[in-house]
Amino acid sequence: MIIEKNLKGFDNKLLYDKLNYPQCSCGTCPRFYFNSHHIGARGSGKTYTVCQMIKHYEKHKITRDGVEYKLRKHLISPTIQANEIYESLDSLNMKKDAHDNYSDQLILDKIEDKQAEKAQYEKILLYKRSYEKFMKTPKSEYEKLYETDLEIFNLLEEYDYIHPKDFKRGTS
Repeated sequence: MIIEKNLKGFDNKLLYDKLNYPQCSCGTCPRFYFNSHHIGARGSGKTYTVCQMIKHYEKHKITRDGVEYKLRKHLISPTIQANEIYESLDSLNMKKDAHDNYSDQLILDKIEDKQAEKAQYEKILLYKRSYEKFMKTPKSEYEKLYETDLEIFNLLEEYDYIHPKDFKRGTS
């Protein structure tokens, strides 16, 4: 028989903010971010399973805070030519993102691309928050908002006060 005893001083509840990663909109997928290893004999369905999962994400979209995240794949495989199934992926740019030779520089370049993309998404989210704050502010308070938070106006002016839903990827 196991008896559970509370230790004195360890009865406090931990408070923390959960990270808000982009997630699949279907609501049933594993939460991002995760690693996946597919190991099996030749012809056992490894590539098919991965492509099927990617097709699911293409169909159901990845979102966070109302912003849709574009799927972007990087394929590095010496057997690209032998697997025509990769052509079924709408989000895989075979000319730009499919490589049959690995190199450390290739990985570093892909990481740099992702960092630039992340900065762009963060700017979109900042714009969305700024736009919402501006829209909630009564017109009589604009001057005060301008004095206390000039950055909101600079960001909104940079994009001509467009609605966040009209904020397109690549706008920067």
